[in-house]
Amino acid sequence: MTTPTPWATAGRSKPARRSFRDLRADRERVTIGSLFSSEDSESEPVMDIPSPTRDDLKQRIRLRRFLLASAFSALYLIVLAMFYTQDRIDRQTLLEAFAIVAALVAAFFLVFRLGLNLYAPDASLTGWQFLASVFTMLYIDYRAPDTRLVFTAFFFVALMFCMLRHSGRNLALLSAVSLASFGLVIWLRYALNANPEEIRSDVLHFGVLLVTTPWFVLIGEHVKRLRRGLTEASIRLEGIEERARRDDLTGVYNRRALIIAMEDAKRWADAAREPLSLCVIDLDRFKRYNDKFDHLTGDQVLRTFAQAVQGELRATDVFGRYGGEEFVHVLRHSTVAGAMADAERLRERISGLDIPVTRAAGRLTVSIGVAQYKPGEAIIDTFARADEALYRAKQRGRNRVECEAAAISPRRARRAVEVKRSAAS
Repeated sequence: MTTPTPWATAGRSKPARRSFRDLRADRERVTIGSLFSSEDSESEPVMDIPSPTRDDLKQRIRLRRFLLASAFSALYLIVLAMFYTQDRIDRQTLLEAFAIVAALVAAFFLVFRLGLNLYAPDASLTGWQFLASVFTMLYIDYRAPDTRLVFTAFFFVALMFCMLRHSGRNLALLSAVSLASFGLVIWLRYALNANPEEIRSDVLHFGVLLVTTPWFVLIGEHVKRLRRGLTEASIRLEGIEERARRDDLTGVYNRRALIIAMEDAKRWADAAREPLSLCVIDLDRFKRYNDKFDHLTGDQVLRTFAQAVQGELRATDVFGRYGGEEFVHVLRHSTVAGAMADAERLRERISGLDIPVTRAAGRLTVSIGVAQYKPGEAIIDTFARADEALYRAKQRGRNRVECEAAAISPRRARRAVEVKRSAAS
């Protein structure tokens, strides 16, 4: 038997791996009804808010990048307005700059909103945005030569945006097109107005760009490789951390992760004023499987049990192996009545499992202790009360569910299970 898939699932579908970060994200999916549930209410599955698709998330990221580039365009216009106050640019050219930038921003925004960018090889349209900004700045530079300093500064800013999406070869190509366009502007200005001072200044600026741009592209490519390496290292580290929280045998959370999850659930229960219950589960007479067969058979029993529990967990549930054959089930926004009903349903399901290799040793059963968190107490105290209830279940014959003293009777829990079944049918 292969190692089961990780434990957390949404609804009753096939289990899917969920990271510890996903558990904290589940807080955003708590329903209004769960925040005001009474103590006698039973736990109900929490309806997940439909998550956006991967393509939707990517499109949102592209739109955010475009809005950031639009802020850069607004900053460019502010600088031009400063030059206008110093009579370095005429009013007509400034108004044209505002009109061109507004038209380009509106056009690109419409393309992103309609999803037309998805038909392009580069869906982020970074290269097109770069060329649009460069050509706009060159037009303003042609109309107002004193703004060439603005072009030089903002050209490198625009080039930095391209580094986020393009390789060194594409950056070099875009830079070459920009420099060639700048050279064309210089030639047109010289052909129409042979002013030696302006031409000398243009040539100096062109020379500076010609020398510095290749180095800027090389350094940008090196930074991009470092960034990619850091991202890959971060992904590997996250995978290592996630594996460190998992039990090697069953694939569910280990003891360390369970303790953190219980503390996390306690804090959320206090903040949201919602009920929280714990179930401590123990496999009855587990030692018989190791004694009658071998330890590999015992391992298979543990994996089968963990896999059976995983398939019925809610999105907000936490389940893990506390040690040996003892497991813990954390049920958020669940009263003791609801937790007892869930535990009783789990007990019946496990007792009906058919494990061929263990038929000779008898069917697998579990004993479960349930306790509800009391606001303000330490979560370890809640666990201790659930553990005491488990001990009583063992003393009273095993294969049963017991709750903390003076909470709810097993008969009432079985009645709650019957009510849920009749409602489902």
